[in-house]
Order: sequence, then structure tokens, then C-alpha cells
Amino acid sequence: MKIGINARFLTLPFTGIGQYTRSLVRAMAKLKPENEFVLFTPELVDLDLPSNCKQIRVAEKPYSSASLRKANWEHVLVPREMERFGINLAHFPYPCNPWRKLPFPTIVTVHDVIPWKLPEYRERIRSKLYHLYSRLALKKADQIITVSDFSKREIVKILKLNEKKVTVIPEASPITDSPADFPELSLRRKFFLYVGGYDPRKNVPLLIQAYQKFISHLYPIDLILAGGKGKGLEAFVTDEHRHRVDGKYLIKPKGRVIFTDTVPQNELNCLYRQALALVHISNYEGFNLALVEAMSAGIPIICSDIPVHHEVTRDIALFVDPKSLNDVGNAMHRLVHDTALQKSLAKRGLEESKNFTWEKAAEETLYVYSLFV
Repeated sequence: MKIGINARFLTLPFTGIGQYTRSLVRAMAKLKPENEFVLFTPELVDLDLPSNCKQIRVAEKPYSSASLRKANWEHVLVPREMERFGINLAHFPYPCNPWRKLPFPTIVTVHDVIPWKLPEYRERIRSKLYHLYSRLALKKADQIITVSDFSKREIVKILKLNEKKVTVIPEASPITDSPADFPELSLRRKFFLYVGGYDPRKNVPLLIQAYQKFISHLYPIDLILAGGKGKGLEAFVTDEHRHRVDGKYLIKPKGRVIFTDTVPQNELNCLYRQALALVHISNYEGFNLALVEAMSAGIPIICSDIPVHHEVTRDIALFVDPKSLNDVGNAMHRLVHDTALQKSLAKRGLEESKNFTWEKAAEETLYVYSLFV
């Protein structure tokens, strides 16, 4: 069987969709060496993938608008090349299948409904049109894969789809082949870790404020925000909660907020293993891969009390109100002192992480393929 995959995000390997595409394709190709996986990308990427994976460059048209270049590439150029290469089935790892019905089965992965649920993700007219068309195009897909039961319920409700058309296949920790070298960061002290995006729903400013109020002025424990450099968050590091001598002389905090550049996966794995805990207080998620990565690394998790976090962690976490600075800070403070809780959460999370593997995800995805070819 010849499977065509829109692999655009392989050019952005640090993104969630880039990691999902690479890890899933690699696992499927190993399980089914008799299949050919044809990966369509706008630029050639140096990838270590099995020999039954073939990368095809489909150059974007030189339109002045980046959004127009992307839409044309996704909805016109790639489907045309898929037909030309005679593929038997197409898989789009994010909502980018074309508006027209293709002459072969089409599978689409929808990680969440954020673009259609949260209005701040479609403020511009081009963004509104793009997400409107992608929503309509999803109705023409033969099957949709999503990553959690929570996301399935949201997809069925918001996109008005039959629940039988949506299959849940959870993700796993990203695959890496690189040696686990330690990153160029100070790891001599304990630290809390945040890994994820920095858009408003991720709630990072409140995390910074909670850390400064409850941790940094009391303990030599840092807060590392992976990939947080240049995101405009430095302004939230203030003197508001620092102690003073005689009411006016600031005392240097014992801990500090560290903003890093984008961290390669092998170095990120090192950070996970060294962290006191992962703290993730997002207001909305469709899955949240960082929680799986933390469980796989054997560290505790503090996360927001939202339905999908309960599903992913199997309730093995400290849950907090993401709107309450005090609730977040008190949970961090509690974990610093309660070593028995640290060990319990880490041990139970590590055991639960065994339920999330790319081999399992690949097997289930290949089964979905087999229903249509």
C-alpha cells in the first residue's frame, strides 16, 4: 500500500505536529515495511526514517502572502501531487485536507478544536476563512483521528460529526535518536519546569507570578520555561513579592526564572529527568503531550484542573485552579516539602506512561487505514 502524508511540519521539528508526524510515520514504517510512505514537504528535510519512507518536495507558489502560500500548498499542490504519485490513501496529520473530495480515502488527525472554540485564534479575516474552510473540509474526510476522549466529544459537538467517524488514538513521547547530552543550562539547583506553547491559553504569566510569590524568595529553586526566550514574558518578572530590608532595600531572590531558547528533544529529555516537577496550568488543551513526557521521565506533575488533564494523567497529578494564583503557588510549595508525595506521584506516573507508546499508536492508526483500503 502506498500512503501519502502531508508532512509539512517535518520542517518545524520542535512543534507538536512536527513531533507527531515524525514519530508516527517512523513507527508505522517499521511495523509495515511492505508499505510505502510518501511524505510531501515544502522543503527537503534531513530525517532518519526507515527506507520505505520517501520524501517529495512540493515547492510553494511565490505568493506575497504567507497564509496564501500555505493554503495553496495544502489544498491544491499537495493533493495534486498525491494523485500524480498514485497513492492509495492520504493522511493529513492536522486539519488541512482539501476542500474537494479526493479520489482515495482521506484520514485527518484533529488534535483539538481550539481554532473553532476559542475566538482569539481567528481574529483576522484570513484566519477566519482558513478555519471555516478547514472545518467544512473535515466533513469530507473518511475518518478523523483525535488524541483524547475529551477531544472526540468536542469534535462531535462543535464540528457536528457522527461519533463513529472519530477514532481516539493517544500520542506518546517524541522519539529521539540523539545522545542525551545535558543542555547548556545551570542544573546545579532544583527547578520547576514548564514545557509548551506561550499563547494566552497556556497561562504562563500566572505561573510566573505564583512562582515568585511562593517559591523564588524562599528557596534556591528555579523556574525553567523551555523555549520561553523572546516571548515577551520577561515583564512578568517583578519585584512585587521580593522581601525588603527596612521596607525599602530589596533582597535578592533565592530562585530565578530562566527563559531558554528552543530546546532540542534530547536536551529536553534531560531537563525532564532533572526537574522537581512539571507545572502546566493551561486553561484549555486537547491532549497535552508535556504531561506524558513528564510521566515517562518519572517526575511529578502539577497541572490545571481541566477534564483532559485528568484523562491523560489518570488522575496522577496535583490539580489546581488555573485562575487562582494562590492555588498554583500553594501546590508548588507543598511539593517542595512533601518528598513522599513527590516519590508517589513520580512512581505512579512512570507506570501509567507505559500506556502511551508510538508502537501502539502506529498499530491503531494502521488499523484505521485498513478499514478503507
